[in-house]
Amino acid sequence: MYDDRETVRRLLRGDEAAFRELFDSYFPKLYRYALARLDGQHDEAVEMVQETFCKAFERLGSFRGEGSLYGWMCRILRNSILDLYRRRGRELPKVTLLEDQGAIRQILDTLAASELEEPETIAARSDVVRLIQATMDRLPGHYGDVLEWKYVDGLSVKAIAERLDIGPKAAESLLTRARAAFRRAMEAVADSADVLPFAIRRQAGPA
Repeated sequence: MYDDRETVRRLLRGDEAAFRELFDSYFPKLYRYALARLDGQHDEAVEMVQETFCKAFERLGSFRGEGSLYGWMCRILRNSILDLYRRRGRELPKVTLLEDQGAIRQILDTLAASELEEPETIAARSDVVRLIQATMDRLPGHYGDVLEWKYVDGLSVKAIAERLDIGPKAAESLLTRARAAFRRAMEAVADSADVLPFAIRRQAGPA
């Protein structure tokens, strides 16, 4: 996992290897972020992400490591997309994404934070991991299992179907239901501020 502040120091020194590592790691994620907010327009998503990298490198000196570098770049990207819509005299379409919700965004930022952060952040990350694991353990049926097989172990739908002795279509349907159940569970967690680690509640601010 990246030490974000060390990565920034390397970039500021002109380390080309650091740039390639950052680009290879972040471009796909930022592209997916942009694509979801640009109605699937591939060329515009690529352009916005490229613009984000340019802006981020111009402003690297302002990065203080208070959140993850990825989260910082996401905010730059979102502002670039907002500017694009303003130039066109349009409002940014309402996109309801789970990761945009305040508390869940803080959860994701905590998971993405560097392992070399302060002890409080490390403790918060550990709490979040346990919370996610506990949530998956309490999902009905094989929901928790198939999510772990798919997103942790990297199994294909076909491999999951074979493991459960069901057809591929049934396995895909099971995955869809499992994702929906996990989403509902995490939404409930996000709505229950008292359940979240203190470090995340403090960053998220008042409900």
